[in-house]
Amino acid sequence: MPDSPVNKFRAAIEVLHRGRDLLVESLADDILEQHENLMEGGFQFHEFLETHGARLHFLGLIVGHLEQSAEFLDEVHAHSARPEPLPPKPAGPRVKKRSRGRGGPYSKPRGESRPDSKEPIDEPPF
Repeated sequence: MPDSPVNKFRAAIEVLHRGRDLLVESLADDILEQHENLMEGGFQFHEFLETHGARLHFLGLIVGHLEQSAEFLDEVHAHSARPEPLPPKPAGPRVKKRSRGRGGPYSKPRGESRPDSKEPIDEPPF
């Protein structure tokens, strides 16, 4: 299979994941520095959640949209990489084939006897 083109959405996700890792590490440091104020659950705790929580939330939304676009692009490339099905063969004249059990040199069609035979003609069963 030939090399597939670079999926720019997946590349962007990798960049954001690296940025997220740095952001989360920074958040951990901030939380540890402010642990006494944050444990009280007052104004600083809510302020911390509004500022840092919103950034993480929006980062998650952006990554989600990029992942959706990356999957769509992968599907498009996978579909275009498949070979197109061959067109159906043109229908030729239909020839009736007889089963192998009939058509021998001494077979007789139903209702007739061989020309040199004195057998009676087969009667239909009904």
